[in-house]
Amino acid sequence: MITVVVLGDQLHRSIGALGDANPSTHRVLIVESRGKIGSRPWHVQRAHFIVASMRRFADSLRSEGFDVDYRIADTMRDGIAAHRTQFAPREMIATEPNSYDARELLAQLEVITVRSNQFLCHPDDFTTFSATKKTFKMEDFYRWQRRRLGYLMNDDAPVGDKWNFDDENRLPPPKSGHDRWPTPLVDPLDDLDHDVLGSLPASCWGEGPTGLWATSRSGALARLRHFVDHVLPAFGPH
Repeated sequence: MITVVVLGDQLHRSIGALGDANPSTHRVLIVESRGKIGSRPWHVQRAHFIVASMRRFADSLRSEGFDVDYRIADTMRDGIAAHRTQFAPREMIATEPNSYDARELLAQLEVITVRSNQFLCHPDDFTTFSATKKTFKMEDFYRWQRRRLGYLMNDDAPVGDKWNFDDENRLPPPKSGHDRWPTPLVDPLDDLDHDVLGSLPASCWGEGPTGLWATSRSGALARLRHFVDHVLPAFGPH
């Protein structure tokens, strides 16, 4: 079997190495690094969000038929080593990480990395963009991305014949009427949430989660739909 290593900020079925994985040929390894969460005081909502999202993603992969080794370890290095000892995978692959330290670690551990498609602009693409630039402006990058990807474009011209409408979006938030703003979606905490909260180190601080932050794909998609339907129509002026 081939093992796909999935990091905590790569929880999507179509990203990189996981995109072509099949339950009959691939096992998935997700390492919950207790050392990372305990390395400094984290806000409890942030720690809960990351860990709960990882555990829910593991469950979604299991429901798809994958053998998921969800391993709680002191470090990512320890988790990968223990997985190798137990399963002896033919090879281990991962989507290239977003952090330099994680890329270096996977290289040291001889985990093969494949190109990431997690973002609309890969670092190699940005290198192409920046090669001829003496100064960097977000507006230049924004226009280059839209031309390259064809978003909101009519051939080489922007839809509406303007690149942006920033001059029409300068109003400060209103001082009244907040009670008429759309109510955010909230999901009641379930057993998994409470298990995660019970496992977090005592160094975590702050007010606990209320269910505001989605920790599953279905929850995230529901919030996107809510934003598009109820928030976006009044978003522009502010």
